[in-house]
Amino acid sequence: MIPGEGYAIASAALYGLAGVAIAAGRGRARGDNGVFLSILVTTALTVWLWLGWGRGWPTGEGATRGLVLFALAGLASTILGRVALYRATERIGAVGASLFRRLIPVFSLPVAFGLLGEIPDAGVLLGGGLILAGVLSYSGLPSGLGAASGILLGTGSALFYALAYSLRRLGMDAVPDPALGALVGAAVGVVGMPALAVLRRQRRVALRALIVDRGRWHWLAAVSLGAGQTLQFFALQGTTVSRVAVLGALDLVFSAALAGLVLRSEHLDWRRFGLSGGLALLGTMIVFW
Repeated sequence: MIPGEGYAIASAALYGLAGVAIAAGRGRARGDNGVFLSILVTTALTVWLWLGWGRGWPTGEGATRGLVLFALAGLASTILGRVALYRATERIGAVGASLFRRLIPVFSLPVAFGLLGEIPDAGVLLGGGLILAGVLSYSGLPSGLGAASGILLGTGSALFYALAYSLRRLGMDAVPDPALGALVGAAVGVVGMPALAVLRRQRRVALRALIVDRGRWHWLAAVSLGAGQTLQFFALQGTTVSRVAVLGALDLVFSAALAGLVLRSEHLDWRRFGLSGGLALLGTMIVFW
């Protein structure tokens, strides 16, 4: 069986791929750049997972509490965190947005302590420090990453995702079914995004913007985010919030490699990337073990 840390690393790789796809799809976007499409894909994927591997609809003590926590986690990640991630990536690029996702472990530690009473061990702190040192050695400071709105959106996205980690873990303490948790969280987005569009003044334009973008980059981003978010639930079932958050920092390494090497959409500095990847790999090994 794959350990929780393995799922967390796979999730980081998918988030890195999604960031590159979001940035590439922006130039062809006519609406929301595929945000709602990604939520629909996530929902379809989680329905399939739950029907095949779920534990059935929960009953008994704690079921309602677990479902409510899953829904709140969906609001934080599927709507607030994901929309902010898309908009930040559009403004400051895939690697730039990944830099601000490095704040997720920073926010996750106090959130997990406050909600779960979870105290990270020395290995998590040491490994996390090496990973953060690695990604910062590649990206440097955010001067020149673009508009201040992109920086604020990136920071906000990290905060929402950090909150979602702990809410998911709390939900699985009551209902230990990661497939159901992912499904409930995605369903919140399917209902919530159109509801928000209907409340806008130009509702027809807002509703059309949810479905108009269906290009190849939009589909790639949608599938990657859906799979990445689902894998986070399985990761949280097998390890701590702090470990999942710290290993999620690896998405910058994947974003840089894909953007610079495979897609050639952003310049890849091989020297800095080698140092960054080495530190991140060492930190990952420490956290994993």
